[in-house]
Amino acid sequence: MGIAGNELSPPSEARPANWSRTRGAATSEALCPNLLVRWAFYLSMFAIPFARLYVPGSGDRLGVKRVIQAFIFAAMLSRPRVCLRFVPVVLLWFLAYCAVRIIAGLWLAPEYSAMWWPNTLELLEFLLPWLWLLFNLLAYPKFSYRGLWAFAAGVSFCALLHVLGVGTVEVDNGIDGRSTVFGQNANEIGEIYGAALVALIALGLFRVTTTSLRLLVFPMAGLVAIALAKTGSRTGALLSAIGALILLPQTRAFVPRIRRYVTLLLVAGVFAAVMYQIPTVMQRLAPVESSSITQQEARARMIPVLFDIFLRKPIFGSGPDKYQYELTRRAMPYMAEKQQIISAHNLALWLLVETGLVGFALLAIPLAKALMAAWRARSGPCGLLPLAWLLPMTLAGLTISNPIFASIFWLALAYSLAPHDSMHASPTHLTNELS
Repeated sequence: MGIAGNELSPPSEARPANWSRTRGAATSEALCPNLLVRWAFYLSMFAIPFARLYVPGSGDRLGVKRVIQAFIFAAMLSRPRVCLRFVPVVLLWFLAYCAVRIIAGLWLAPEYSAMWWPNTLELLEFLLPWLWLLFNLLAYPKFSYRGLWAFAAGVSFCALLHVLGVGTVEVDNGIDGRSTVFGQNANEIGEIYGAALVALIALGLFRVTTTSLRLLVFPMAGLVAIALAKTGSRTGALLSAIGALILLPQTRAFVPRIRRYVTLLLVAGVFAAVMYQIPTVMQRLAPVESSSITQQEARARMIPVLFDIFLRKPIFGSGPDKYQYELTRRAMPYMAEKQQIISAHNLALWLLVETGLVGFALLAIPLAKALMAAWRARSGPCGLLPLAWLLPMTLAGLTISNPIFASIFWLALAYSLAPHDSMHASPTHLTNELS
């Protein structure tokens, strides 16, 4: 009986009465995003179209992307249990692909390290950590919905500056009126505009969107459509068209069918009117005379050249960026004469040529998993939006583009992989689940 006395009581019995409540409050606070985490999330979404904007004279070392990168790492350090708690499985696949690309580069193409190392480092330093951050934060209430508004606001602001001629550069490819903005490639910013147009359509269809915000969608969509037309990006136009069609079916997150069709028709009318007034995209979609050597014809010649390079070394590939000189010489000799090189405008062939079947499998498997997750997410708070983003980007990657280094591609991955009940979950319920 002496052992059971008060002197030998376990420490837990001597704790104050409010100890469990204090510990619960501390745990809850550690699992809640603080102000720095919120700023990092919303600024990273807003700044997507300004990623190539740098301070003059800094040599591309100080710019918007570096600021966002600093915010992301500061947020991770301030709330690691919020930003890093869960690791998506696909992230490990992408890390494995980066490792294979580095090994292939050091083994097969060390002389081209100045070309392949910077974009590989960008994956490791920025895009993959950003995917990790977004995956965790999109599980919190309203983050997915408000993040879409931050993205739409940033792209709309960029489109406004583009229309006003601020920071624009004309693209000299024989088509009058085609331009880009803030150092972005015309196709890259066009894809961002196309994804933003799909996001704006989805925001107009969400049940949780208020009437005043729903009315704001139309002028923002018109502004983005005008900027998209100015880029002359066929990929951006196709992404927006296919994405809008995917949003048609009934989902719980969207308004009733009649209102959904009316909204889509209105946005389509705005887009068609813009295309009629600024027919840059239509000029690029129009067929060209077979007698002239055009960029479209040269791109058609790229596919057999890339496939021929792949067949030489099908397992491990020829190394990152090593193919570009041969591709330019055989598909676009006039560019080789100007001492310019081109890259593969096809994600699948790019993977096969650079890292062979090994690299292709390491990237194809997580992409397939993300597509399945996007399909399952149709019953979640964002409805069909993740699928309306990721599926057209994947189809474009198999045909006319390589989105692997584009931030919009990783944004689509994050929304596809994120938990499906984040928009309507309560903070208390979410904190209990994460404890």
